[in-house]
Amino acid sequence: MKFTIQRESIKGQVNLLIIQSKKVWIKESFIPMQIEIEDKKIIALHEYGSKPIDKDFGELMILPGFIDIHCHGYKGISANNPTEESLREWMHHMPYEGVTSFLATTSTQAYEDNVNAFKTISRLYDETGDGAEILGINIEGNFISHEFRGAQDPYTIIPPNPEILREYHALAEGRIKSVACAVEKDEGFEFCKAAKEMGIPVSVAHSGAKYEIVAESIKYGVKAATHTGNAMLGIHHREPGTFGAALLLDDLYAEVIADGMHIHFGIVKMIGRMKGKDKLILVTDSSVYKEYENGEKGSEAFFTKDGRLTGSALRVNKGVYNLIYKAGLPFETAINAATINPAVYVGESHRKGSIEQGKDADIVVCDDAFNVIAAYTMGNNVVGCE
Repeated sequence: MKFTIQRESIKGQVNLLIIQSKKVWIKESFIPMQIEIEDKKIIALHEYGSKPIDKDFGELMILPGFIDIHCHGYKGISANNPTEESLREWMHHMPYEGVTSFLATTSTQAYEDNVNAFKTISRLYDETGDGAEILGINIEGNFISHEFRGAQDPYTIIPPNPEILREYHALAEGRIKSVACAVEKDEGFEFCKAAKEMGIPVSVAHSGAKYEIVAESIKYGVKAATHTGNAMLGIHHREPGTFGAALLLDDLYAEVIADGMHIHFGIVKMIGRMKGKDKLILVTDSSVYKEYENGEKGSEAFFTKDGRLTGSALRVNKGVYNLIYKAGLPFETAINAATINPAVYVGESHRKGSIEQGKDADIVVCDDAFNVIAAYTMGNNVVGCE
């Protein structure tokens, strides 16, 4: 199927638009419904067929726009060293995966490089145009463990530092929406405490933390586990480890990369079953090489020369499909993992993550195989089919 950006619809904001389908995802079920959009918002939901419409999607699924809170780049574009032009190209691409908003995610690098990245990314907040919205920044580096660093730069890893986090948050204009931390390296949990004070959720990541340490860290602001099962202390029958904590502690969200290579689909199923429909978050951990070296091979991952995983080429819509049809998880678990759960985790559920009156008109239309047929970002029809 071929896609095209409907540029004529985004030269000026659509003032009023009504779309409908027999399968609109509302409150974890499909309902025949009309969606009325005005000035970037969903202003009303109507009974199917009750009003004149602009577009009837028939039996196609209308879903909340997907949210990717952990993605590093695409086609040579990197959140670590972005330009405004490259970020706009990335934003333009994301709706083709059904993504209407995301966190630009940095990995471990020098302080000066982080400063430049945060300043550049911050200039694109609230801009959508013909693409997805950057909600803010996810810092996956530098506050991690050397032992569990994965493919991250070993030379710029530092102990968790509250003052540096405060500087970064100021540079990011208060839009750091998640920060990774090897909590066993956080003396007195001072870093986690500072993050909590600033309203930044902490995700335990690249960590060798034992179960009890992770459990204790929840008191001080830890709310998630980054790419669960990867780059963390695994499960032993006498030590549940970081991985076991991510599974067993009900307060923690668990990110999962559903490409079948970062973790086996049987483990994806186990994580999904244990976290349930409200605590699983689908992420891509996308590499800058996504669709750059491997073209459209969206299920593949990338490796360093010494065999370390260094991100994926997964598309979010394919990830949702994989959660259902390869991991065997319930439909509502998969949809929530790409919509309302990440919205809640990053503090954006008041306007993102579900199709409700008053929320942003972020919508994706998919067929039964989760191919993206159309996408709307803040009411703008940014992807459509010829």
